Amino acid sequence: MNAFAAAQAPSVVTTQVVTDAAELARLRDAWHALNETARAGCLFLGPEWLVPWWETFGAGEARSRALRVITVSDGDKLVGLWPLFVDEVKLGGIAVKRLAFLGDGATGCDYLDILAAPGREQEVLEASLKQVGELEWDLLDLDGLWRESTTALQLALRFPSEKRVLAGNGGLGGPATQVVRDGRIRYVCPNFALTGTYDQYLQGLGRRENLKRREKWLNRQPGTSIECARTLQDAPAATERFFELHDARWAEDGGSDGLADDRFHAFHRKATQNLAERGWLRMYTLFAARRPVASVYGVVHRGKFLYYQSGYDPAWGVKSVGLVLLARTVSDAYAEGLDEFDFLRGNEGYKAQWARSERWTIQLRVWRGARGRSAKAASEASKMARDTFKSALPTHLIEKVRKARRLLRRGEFDLASAASLFSSGREDP
Repeated sequence: MNAFAAAQAPSVVTTQVVTDAAELARLRDAWHALNETARAGCLFLGPEWLVPWWETFGAGEARSRALRVITVSDGDKLVGLWPLFVDEVKLGGIAVKRLAFLGDGATGCDYLDILAAPGREQEVLEASLKQVGELEWDLLDLDGLWRESTTALQLALRFPSEKRVLAGNGGLGGPATQVVRDGRIRYVCPNFALTGTYDQYLQGLGRRENLKRREKWLNRQPGTSIECARTLQDAPAATERFFELHDARWAEDGGSDGLADDRFHAFHRKATQNLAERGWLRMYTLFAARRPVASVYGVVHRGKFLYYQSGYDPAWGVKSVGLVLLARTVSDAYAEGLDEFDFLRGNEGYKAQWARSERWTIQLRVWRGARGRSAKAASEASKMARDTFKSALPTHLIEKVRKARRLLRRGEFDLASAASLFSSGREDP
């Protein structure tokens, strides 16, 4: 018996692997209740977000993907849930089975984790690890974990970095094979506590004078107003305005990684309906000359304002419409009595001007068996080659390559666009 298991009292919980979408949907109410009470609970771990994510990006879109959601129950009560799926990918040219979080990928999910009833985190982790070891996979790829989470810390202790460990000694069930863990820092998530008053907070904001000037100028213009869609009735129109403004903002850069194609629009149409139904949606639109010129996709969940995405009309960018609308979301968050404003992932300069603290997410990977270790070595060699290539390129060319990839993904990259992109000056306009 390994040291971790020996320290625990005999468990009375039972585990199950949910592999069917209909079965997952039946869990919705219990899953929602668990997410609202679990210490790790967050927007991106609830059924409101992950059910439409699976419907959009799961088996219907990628046939190699299959649900592997682990549930932990005490009698009839759901006390733990690990939302996972398995797919087949090539890493360094080697095909592997990868087990990953639901929500993994470009929709930008932060703070992914195992949900557990308060006080039962260790028990749920033990049962979940035992069950996950019984599944078929070469790579357990946990991207988006909060660096300070209990799960991240426990896995780091059980599987020391780059050291081979017998799977069972770390608590994994299944075959008695060796595993090796690695990891990397992923994203910074700037945030700030909503303490004091909004006016007091503004005293420490470096851009407050510019903000005041922009607000006064906009307020003098005819047809200026701000709307916040919260209801099922208002959500669809506000969501479509957000798509238009977000796409307009990113059009010159080849599109956004966060809303890369029509699937992402379809996903967010479903998700915003779910969020509105719960009363969590805060979809802001700033109108000027009675036209939408800026939008913020916000969510209020468990006392936090989550600043998920934004967009604006580039023709109005010089008027700082994004700044003015951001200020309104902060003002409203104070007025609602919320505890925190979280910008989520991204180190954009404007976030640093508002934030006072930050969290970091990590990617933690466990490679299992000979195939897993071979894929790890091959992917590291491939990454080294890419890094060597990038280090030989000027910074402005690296950004052009990234832009070309975004255009190619959207089906908008041809010889003419390539010539225009790579024959332009050192900096994009």
